[in-house]
Amino acid sequence: MENQKSFKNIVYMFSALYAIVGILFMLIKPPTANPKDTGMMILGFIGLFIFIGIPVLAVWYYKKEGYPISLGKAIKLGVFIGLLGGLIVGVYAYIYYSLVNPEAIDQLLEMSKQILEDKNMNEDLIEKQIDITRKLFVPMQLVGQIFAGLLYGLIGGVLGGLFFKSPTQD
Repeated sequence: MENQKSFKNIVYMFSALYAIVGILFMLIKPPTANPKDTGMMILGFIGLFIFIGIPVLAVWYYKKEGYPISLGKAIKLGVFIGLLGGLIVGVYAYIYYSLVNPEAIDQLLEMSKQILEDKNMNEDLIEKQIDITRKLFVPMQLVGQIFAGLLYGLIGGVLGGLFFKSPTQD
């Protein structure tokens, strides 16, 4: 029973850490930033390592607390952390882009429109794409953050399980 309670507490603690870091990255990296900019690429790689590292750290912490950890339990821990953390970041993104700063979407769409015009695309096709993007951007932020969290949590859980698996476990 204590083992299950500790598992949940670790999930909540590291999910909160994941969410805080995710929100900070959203505040640091504007959506209109050039993805080919070296600084943004470095920031993206740092984020990738951090988001995968948080579930690894959680598995280590779970084992450090004296609980045996199997590869399956490590994956479960990582997936739950990624799911909950990604959900929190996704809800924040949804609120941010729909209520706090909807102008960011307009800036992003204007940038996209310029790129499409530079490629000599048909004006009607560009407008259709912009309209679809405008409707789907905010909900896709929520869904995208959840899926990214699941992926990072899965990878981190597998890595944590491989590194910190208890010798008597599977």
